[in-house]
Amino acid sequence: MQWFQLLIWCTLARYGASAPLRRHLTAAALTGGLTLSMSSQLYLLWLDDLLTLQTGLPLHLCGMMAVLCIPLCWFSFPAGYHLLLLLGVPGAGLALCFPAISVCSHPLLMRLAFLRLHVLIIATAVFLWTQKKPLPQSACKAFLLGNGFLLLVACINDLLDSNYLFLRAAPSGTPLAFLIRPGYGVYIASLEMLCMLLMRSLLAVFRRLYLRK
Repeated sequence: MQWFQLLIWCTLARYGASAPLRRHLTAAALTGGLTLSMSSQLYLLWLDDLLTLQTGLPLHLCGMMAVLCIPLCWFSFPAGYHLLLLLGVPGAGLALCFPAISVCSHPLLMRLAFLRLHVLIIATAVFLWTQKKPLPQSACKAFLLGNGFLLLVACINDLLDSNYLFLRAAPSGTPLAFLIRPGYGVYIASLEMLCMLLMRSLLAVFRRLYLRK
């Protein structure tokens, strides 16, 4: 289901980026879809009295990226676009492969909102990519910004006793559950190493694709 949605939305995003009028309509559609997806998840948590500061803040990677995508649809923000390409796209892709969906009394609706949110993050990247936004010179700035966000979330987790970014515990059925087995120190170090390698590799791939456009 998520792969069909991804194909449709990415096709629409690519088509919509090619002309000024379509660009505005597509930006509105992406913005509306992201807002609806986030608000739907919050509403479903609220229905079950599960909406708290520990569950409702956009502090998971894809939650933060979804919020970031909304202004990116309308305004030029190179640092945000680079974060989206190098962190948001792989993060959303992994979430589509290994969904860690909040448990509630309306699982189908929650699943639909969850999958649509992550599909739209990737579709927003396609929308901006098609407009030939410039790529970063290196992955260092995005890596440092990502680490700054990680430190902020770690502090918030301590204050709220929450598990944003899955820094305290890894969701079962995902690759993170495997990484945390040797211990917390290995878990954090593995995340840092994998993030660094992934961002450098993605940047090289994006550059090759960009040159072929």
